[in-house]
Parts: sequence; structure tokens; C-alpha cells
Amino acid sequence: MPKPQDVNPGNFSVERVIYNNGEFSIAYGVWEKTQKVIAMRWNGDDKDMGYPKTFGNPMWFIVHSDLKPMILKGLIDMNPEFLLSTTDSID
Repeated sequence: MPKPQDVNPGNFSVERVIYNNGEFSIAYGVWEKTQKVIAMRWNGDDKDMGYPKTFGNPMWFIVHSDLKPMILKGLIDMNPEFLLSTTDSID
């Protein structure tokens, strides 16, 4: 299983993993070198590269921009310290 921060397909560059419980991750990054987005993935295990994947390569699922505020609010509600640690890096 690759570390979430190491899953950087050509069209998405991870700037920061903002949630990782070992099984599932949410990242903040740049889609197609222009758009700052939230992306998600199931991390997988030693025998599986997680989901999504394309031709066996790990990928990220890009979340629609309408859902970005709700996801960030949910992460803050789960852990108020999240707000303090991310205000400098998330638009």
C-alpha cells in the first residue's frame, strides 16, 4: 500500500494529506495544474493498491467543488485542532 502523500498521478499533485485513518484518506491538492481540490481514496493494503486505481496504479477521486466546504467543516467538527493546523495551506 502506498502512503497517501506518495500517490501523485500526473493530473493530481498532493499538497497535503488532511485526513488519514490508515484505511481512508482525504487530500488537498492541485488538479491538472490549475484547480485546488479535495480528493479521496481508500488506501488498500499490502496486496492491494487501494481504490480508485487505473491499470493497477493508485489514483485519487476528485470531489466536486460544491462539497469541499462540507468536507472541511466535517473534519473541523471531528477535530477542532484541524483548523489550527490547516489555515495556512487551504484556500
